[in-house]
Amino acid sequence: MNQQALLKQVEGKPAPGSLLVIQAFANTLDVEDGTDQLESLQSWRRWLQEAELIAPGARLGSEQLREAREVREAVRALLAANSAGSSDRGEPDQLSKLLGDGRVTIAAGDEGALGLDLAPARDARHFLAQLRGIVYEAQLKGTWPRLKLCENPECDWAFYDSSRNRSGSWCRMGECGNRLKNRAYRARQRRGR
Repeated sequence: MNQQALLKQVEGKPAPGSLLVIQAFANTLDVEDGTDQLESLQSWRRWLQEAELIAPGARLGSEQLREAREVREAVRALLAANSAGSSDRGEPDQLSKLLGDGRVTIAAGDEGALGLDLAPARDARHFLAQLRGIVYEAQLKGTWPRLKLCENPECDWAFYDSSRNRSGSWCRMGECGNRLKNRAYRARQRRGR
């Protein structure tokens, strides 16, 4: 995993550890710019390679690309539920989209502790299995509810809420937060007239 490449892809408020992969994966869809890094096999491969998430020559097919898009939408729906303060476990149908036939592999770390094997994936199914493992690990650690989608519907950018009371709503307060607060203020002013 190339953490620097992933950090560039999230543009602030990065998630800790391997949860950064989920954040960057959710942000492969940029609602504000109208770009999608899962638009084609080539763009997906480029994204995976830049982040060093797949091994050179790893197999990617159109069926796996379709599955990756479904997994991303399920992840984004779960992050939206985190933003709305819903259950941090998500809806069963969203979670079932995260489940697949790829197995999550475990490796021993340098200190002998067991954890997810996040070596570059050998193929698309292995990468998607790693994503599932990261979500599961984040739920166990309690960091999952802090990964959210910006509440600005024109943005929908995934961000990590590091606020003490977990009440963060926007990826960038100076942009999205101010924009929405100004809209709400103007709407109140119009109603008051």
